[in-house]
Amino acid sequence: MISKFQKHFIALCCFIIGFIGLAAGLGFISFEKKIEDTAPRKIASALSTSIKKIEKVLSLKEEFPHVIKRNIPLYTYLTNLGVAPIDVIEMVKSAKKVKDLSRLSPGARFHLVQDEELNLVEAKFRFSPLEKLEMKKVKSVWQARLVEEEVDIKHVSFVGEVDSSLWLSALDADMDPYLIVSMAEIFGWEVDFSREVRLGDKWRITAEEKLVNGEHVGWGSVLAAEYINSGESHKAVLFRDQGKDIGYYTLEGESLRKMFLKSPLRFGRVTSRFNKRRFHPKLKRIRPHNGVDYGAPIGTPVRSVADGKVTFSRYSGGGGKVLKIRHNSKYKTAYKHLSRFAKGVRKGSRVKQGQIVAYVGNTGLSTGPHLHYEFFINGRFVDPLKQKFPSADPVAEEYRLSFKKQAFKMVMTLPKWQPSNFILLAQRSWSDYSMPALYDNYFMKRDSRNAQPDQI
Repeated sequence: MISKFQKHFIALCCFIIGFIGLAAGLGFISFEKKIEDTAPRKIASALSTSIKKIEKVLSLKEEFPHVIKRNIPLYTYLTNLGVAPIDVIEMVKSAKKVKDLSRLSPGARFHLVQDEELNLVEAKFRFSPLEKLEMKKVKSVWQARLVEEEVDIKHVSFVGEVDSSLWLSALDADMDPYLIVSMAEIFGWEVDFSREVRLGDKWRITAEEKLVNGEHVGWGSVLAAEYINSGESHKAVLFRDQGKDIGYYTLEGESLRKMFLKSPLRFGRVTSRFNKRRFHPKLKRIRPHNGVDYGAPIGTPVRSVADGKVTFSRYSGGGGKVLKIRHNSKYKTAYKHLSRFAKGVRKGSRVKQGQIVAYVGNTGLSTGPHLHYEFFINGRFVDPLKQKFPSADPVAEEYRLSFKKQAFKMVMTLPKWQPSNFILLAQRSWSDYSMPALYDNYFMKRDSRNAQPDQI
């Protein structure tokens, strides 16, 4: 026998089940309608996204499968691929106004498109990540269009410490060593990177990276840098006016550029110093060493330390191949034991500061590959490592406001020192250069100057 309570309970359950079924049925109809309405759009969106992904996946080799190799002309490549000789001739002729296809550099890539009858109708060439050439055959006539890719600029920063060499410190920081060379050039008037780099030196740098479609294609300018050498901090910021790079300056607006570079070599080592009583290793007797020797491999580029005019460039006895430069009526320099002179550098030619004028050698009375560098003041030998020279002009008065804003902005882009290698070695911390402090410090130093540095 079923009790009254059980009857009521069964009736309640049936009512609930019926209500849920009705609701589900109505909801299902509504849900099914929603799916039917949105499905086509979702599928179309998914297909579009998939197509975009497929397009992005194409590698360089897939997009431009053919590559130009050394000493093989384009004509040979194309005819071997079945292109009619007349088409090759017409293509080269049509493209000549924008690009000479008869002189392609090794590594250039190209892609060919044929119609159903295997006739060539389109060709694309990739000369570099920045430059492409598109060619189409329209009514039996080839048309050429040079495409220059848009370059994106990204600011990237690096920080490092010298624990073996400056070059390796860049590799340890996952940085292109090219930027170390750029930094050495910026501080080339402040630090002699041939002899003054020390273990424990620290550096940090912010530079512009050039990208095309996300691909690295090169470097722009270094925006800011700091190098701590033996406890002394050297800081540099780039000053730009109307998009043009003016130069590198300290935070106070003083130019880092000086009349002379500290070394004729970017990197190297001092093997023998200026010494009036040095024992000559070849002649086996005491003889004045009126210059500084830099040990470096044969072929290492030699730079002119300042603007000047070449007065001597030929072989000269024990000095081997010798180059002499007069910078003005007071200063002259000489470079000896060279392997060869740079192209266009000869007696009477003008040279610029930092210009490559010759290459390290082992000519003349030499015990091994090295550069012998001499410095003259008023015709007398002096020790080039002990000379101090005036800086170039500071930031002009009319550019003060623009410079101070840029300087603060660029300083802020520098990365923080890593905890593992940070110690306060500089006389002043970057924290001293808050916005007010930076501006006050700049104006106090500049306004207290009665005269600008002498220029020779």
